[in-house]
Amino acid sequence: MPGIRSVKACIPRQVSVPFSSQTAKWTSPSGPSHTLGQTAKCAHTPQQERRSIQVSPPPQRSPSPQLPQGVQHHSPQHSPQLSSVPCPLSSVPWPQQSPRGGNTLGFDDLYLDGALFDPCQPPMKAQLFQKMRMQPNALVEPMRGGIGMGACNAGMWILRDGTQCFVLKLIRSNSPGMNQLQASDADKFAKLSRENPGIVKDPSISFPCKIFHCLSKSGIKNHDLIVMRQVSGVRMSEFIMNRLHGKNVQDLMRILERFGAFLADFHTRYNGMQHGDLTPANVFYDERSGRFALVDVADLAPRNPVIQSDLDRFISSLKLLSTFYGPDLFMQGKAQFEAGYNARRPCMPMQAARPAARTL
Repeated sequence: MPGIRSVKACIPRQVSVPFSSQTAKWTSPSGPSHTLGQTAKCAHTPQQERRSIQVSPPPQRSPSPQLPQGVQHHSPQHSPQLSSVPCPLSSVPWPQQSPRGGNTLGFDDLYLDGALFDPCQPPMKAQLFQKMRMQPNALVEPMRGGIGMGACNAGMWILRDGTQCFVLKLIRSNSPGMNQLQASDADKFAKLSRENPGIVKDPSISFPCKIFHCLSKSGIKNHDLIVMRQVSGVRMSEFIMNRLHGKNVQDLMRILERFGAFLADFHTRYNGMQHGDLTPANVFYDERSGRFALVDVADLAPRNPVIQSDLDRFISSLKLLSTFYGPDLFMQGKAQFEAGYNARRPCMPMQAARPAARTL
């Protein structure tokens, strides 16, 4: 019996409709400039005293255009060797601030010291930890079989710092096979963040909390590092396999009905926007909390009649899996999934028969 990785490979990938986007230059978070000899105060928690230090003037910066609403960026406009001036107080700990502290998607730059990107090795590790405000003893390690390992992905890592856990996903921004008119994942996420306030903190999808542009010494950007919170649970494809092997079909049907209700609620909250590739491999289920989460959501967009809807795509995936696990998975699973969806959206019931959408 083929494994889950083989099953996922059999499911055709959908193609999203490209859109044009504008690239903006971003401003640096280093704050207002100080003149020579001017005293700067570092703000800490109420329990910590304010200390005055002497700082040297940072390099002059040219004005930057205003940012689009809902997007933050923290990119120094000077050379990689220069950085914003931190408070040089060794007795003051680095503030414990999560990258997901706000409702907006943050952007920043990482500077490559060599040809390869490796967050497990210095100096990239130290640079990443500083910009993500991680403790020096945080752990980063390569991830095997990561979330949404596509053709444009160049690597994935897990970053752990205490109770925080993030997935780092390196994406090629100028892949040879990429259409020049097609927006990058970073552009797509920025657009989604602007148009859907609060999506960054939505626990039902694995949405980035920060995106780093990876720049070479010459300032050329070839990759983007997508930082996402790690979702809990297992893939639905793995959950389906475990339940069928354990002869626990009734429990599986109950979960498929609940997922149909989850998807209906998701479509309601996001005005019918479609995932674009809703297969069991792109759905995580946490049995302990009973929650679902969608991953690989860069192509989240309004309904496109050229490709399959989320409903049709998931049902087609069940039909494909039934070739390995038997026809009952498709017949019963489809009925339970549709029942859960229709129960949540009675005003928009799924029709029993509809023309099949093209699969690209």
